[in-house]
Amino acid sequence: MNAMRVRTRNRTWRLPRAGQVFILMSLIVLLAAWNSGMNLLYLLVGGLVSFLVLSIFFSARNLRGLTVVCEAPSAVHRGEHVGIMVRVENHKAVLPTISLHIELAENPGQSVGYLVKLPARKAGVVRISAQFPRRGVFSPPPVDLVTTFPFGLIETRLRVHDSGEVLVYPRVHSVRPAALDTLRGSGDVPRLVRGPGDEFFGLRDYVPGDDLRHVAWRISARADELVVKEMAHETSRYVLFIFDARERQGLPDFEERFEEAIELVASLGVTLLSRQFRVGLLTAGGHLPEDEGKAQVTRLLETLARLEPEPLSMLDPFSQVALLDDSRRVIQIFVSPDPAEWGKRMGTGHVMRPEEVVYA
Repeated sequence: MNAMRVRTRNRTWRLPRAGQVFILMSLIVLLAAWNSGMNLLYLLVGGLVSFLVLSIFFSARNLRGLTVVCEAPSAVHRGEHVGIMVRVENHKAVLPTISLHIELAENPGQSVGYLVKLPARKAGVVRISAQFPRRGVFSPPPVDLVTTFPFGLIETRLRVHDSGEVLVYPRVHSVRPAALDTLRGSGDVPRLVRGPGDEFFGLRDYVPGDDLRHVAWRISARADELVVKEMAHETSRYVLFIFDARERQGLPDFEERFEEAIELVASLGVTLLSRQFRVGLLTAGGHLPEDEGKAQVTRLLETLARLEPEPLSMLDPFSQVALLDDSRRVIQIFVSPDPAEWGKRMGTGHVMRPEEVVYA
C-alpha cells in the first residue's frame, strides 16, 4: 500500500433541489412584499436571505481545515476492484466537520463513504472501492468531499487529487495444463513429458504395477485409497517471449489486439514461472533477461504494464533473436498482435495464434 497525502485542487458550490425550492419560495415572498408593500413580508425576505447566506458560510467552513491521505495499492490488475483507504483529518482547533459524504469524482452524486461527525483534531477512515479498466500507469481516482451542512440548501464540493501512481497490470488468465503441453513456439517447447523423471507432475490413482516408491502415503491415508505421484522428465527451463510490440496504424482494432497479445504473454509467463521455468521477454525496445520466482513475476507484469506500442521503424524483434549471444537452450515463443503474422514460420517454429492457448 502506498500512502499519499492529497492536495486540494478546486472547490465548487451547487444548489440541490431543496435549495432551488427555497430560493423559489423566497422569490415568491419577495414578489408578494413588492406588490403589497408590507414591512412584515420584507422582514421575512430578509430572514430567508440571511438563512441562505448562513448556509453558504457554514457549508464552506465545514470543509475548511481538512486534509486527505489515501492508501492505495502500488499495483493492481486490469479490471480488478481494489480497496482504497481514505483518511480524512480535521485540523480545525474547535469546530467539528459534520455530515461529510465521500464520492468518486467519476461518479458524482453516488456516495461511497459517509462520516456523520469528525471532531476537531481527529481523523476518520473510509474504505472505498475503485476499478481500473485499462492497463498502464495511473493516478488514484480523484475524490470529492461533499457536504450540505447545516440546512441542506447548499452543496459544497471539494475535489482532491494526489501525486502518487498505481501500476495497472494486464489481466492474467488461468491456462490449462494441456495448453502448455501442446504449445508450439520455436524449436523445443515447454513440454513436461510424463514418465520416470525427477520433477513432480501431478497425482493420480494407483494402477497395479506402479512403483511403490512413488506412492504418496500421507495423501493415500487421507483419501483411503492409493494415490501415486506422477513424475516428469526435465526439459529446458529457459523460456523467452519475443513480442512484436511495433504499432500497426492501418490495422483495425489494433489497440484491442495489442492488449489481447499482452494478456496472452502475461498469462503464459505467470503460469510458466509458477512451474519453476525461467522466463524472459524481448521486444524491439527492450529485453527482460530470463529469471525465475515471484520477483520475476513482478518484473514481467511491471514491464508489460508499462509497455506501449513501439514505432514500426524499430528493428523487428523476431530478427533480433539471432543476435542474442546465448549458449543456453532457450525455448522461444513468438507473439504478435498482427493476425497477418500468425502462423509465420520462425526457424523451426512459428508465430503463435491466440487460439492455440486455452484458458481455464
